[in-house]
Amino acid sequence: MADPVLPAAYNNLPASLKQTLVQSHQEYVKGWPGRLFADYINDLDTGGHLAVISAVYARCGKESKLWPFIQAIIGPWNYAQGHQISQGFNFLCDKPDDLLKLLRGSSLFCEDDPTTTVHGPRDCFRELITSGPGLHVCVVRSSSRSTHRHDIHIDKSQTVCTRQNDGFCDYHYLNTNFVNHMKDVVPWFITDVAPKKIGEAVGDAVRDYGERESKGHGPKW
Repeated sequence: MADPVLPAAYNNLPASLKQTLVQSHQEYVKGWPGRLFADYINDLDTGGHLAVISAVYARCGKESKLWPFIQAIIGPWNYAQGHQISQGFNFLCDKPDDLLKLLRGSSLFCEDDPTTTVHGPRDCFRELITSGPGLHVCVVRSSSRSTHRHDIHIDKSQTVCTRQNDGFCDYHYLNTNFVNHMKDVVPWFITDVAPKKIGEAVGDAVRDYGERESKGHGPKW
């Protein structure tokens, strides 16, 4: 059997992105020993994920120091797999605090209000755009880095924002992008996120009740 051939889409990629894919394959084979690099790349290409990675890489070019923080790409998804909200991937980063410093100092991004995020224990930053798609970078907070991965994705209809003096986002609500983003996000939140949040809250409450009862303290509510 002939050795697998790399797709043309890979051959046309920039050298720095090819290097990241080499590092990503090295991480990948820890779970799939013996999987050839060419097979790995062909799988990404066939699934539409090589195009997703290329699109994220292109948007990172606006902030030239951003892409080098991405050591390895894990679990990419396309718009169909991202509920038509986003496409992107998780990634490994050995200097997440430096990445946070870059994003907080960049005039091209603003930081999301941490009380409204739906991306778990992550600090998230939005690319400043006036319409259409935009990059969303989510860095796991230090206390959760052993259990969660960093996330970078393109929102199909990025929330339009301006950067406040403190670096946080001032969200603009009266525009087509916001309406389209909510049309995409709300059904997903109601069917996928909210039930999990409610389940977690109920589970925590039941555990707390049991602990207090076992200690003779009675319920907290």
